[in-house]
Amino acid sequence: MTASRRRNICTTSRSSSRVVNSGRTPTTRTDGTSRPTASTCSSKSLSLDDSSLLDDSCLPQMIIFDLDNTLWTPELYQLRSLQRQKNAMPRAGIDVDLFPGARAVIDSIRSDEGGRWSNVRFAVASRTKSVEWAHHLLDQFGIRDIFDHVEIFPGDKIAHFNNLREKSGIPFERMIFFDDARHGRYGNCVPVSRLGVLSVHTPGGL
Repeated sequence: MTASRRRNICTTSRSSSRVVNSGRTPTTRTDGTSRPTASTCSSKSLSLDDSSLLDDSCLPQMIIFDLDNTLWTPELYQLRSLQRQKNAMPRAGIDVDLFPGARAVIDSIRSDEGGRWSNVRFAVASRTKSVEWAHHLLDQFGIRDIFDHVEIFPGDKIAHFNNLREKSGIPFERMIFFDDARHGRYGNCVPVSRLGVLSVHTPGGL
């Protein structure tokens, strides 16, 4: 993972909560509104190529990715024309695309067999209602094999993370989570960070 994108480490209302903000420009929803950014957060900036972050002792034990508007775009709920077609499935690379950063991350994981990421587990945590579509796209993009755990069901991301901790035995404090939704009704980063998970806000995807 060689991205040199600048990020700000931000704290939420609880001292144990940690949310890191991505510097990528947020995408605009179909209703004209954009996802919230953390521009009001203030603290030191750092780069992911900072040597202190490359120390293997600092690596998380599990890296978790959201799907919609984090690994791929558009969000599955936006595929309304497909939803009106009986038994229709979204097509990888046509209806839905991986973000360039997501491709780079996946390529980095695959090319690192036996390397520094070999002891890190990877997971998906998505609360999309289009569960079948999401599983279908993981297969179509050919990326399911890199994930040790896949949690896809609507509801609360806290349930996803409780499942991940129970199944893996990895404590929340040794996880890092990437998601495009920070807070509010559909927010994920802030509530998950309250568990002790380092959450990275990616409003424009990876």
